[in-house]
Amino acid sequence: MNKLINDTDKKAIYEPWFRAWLILAPIVGLGSYYLMRNSWRRIRAILHGEAGSVWDAPPVPQVAEPFQFVWYALGATALFSLFWFGITRLYVKSQLTSSE
Repeated sequence: MNKLINDTDKKAIYEPWFRAWLILAPIVGLGSYYLMRNSWRRIRAILHGEAGSVWDAPPVPQVAEPFQFVWYALGATALFSLFWFGITRLYVKSQLTSSE
């Protein structure tokens, strides 16, 4: 009976962390993609002499964006997920040991 309660407690403690990860993981992925894309556009504009003000958006180049930006975003999301799950396990472990 004690193990059943302990598993239920674990699920209850993990749930908000999982919900937060469901929100934050796509934000990290999309944010990483857009940061790489915008920095690539800015650097390309500077190298081609098209750079305007720092406050203006960089011009959209006529060439296709490198596909590696997607891999970078997926890698950043995977690294964030690894970090998030590690912190989650550490937090849940500390909550379970403090409640016993």
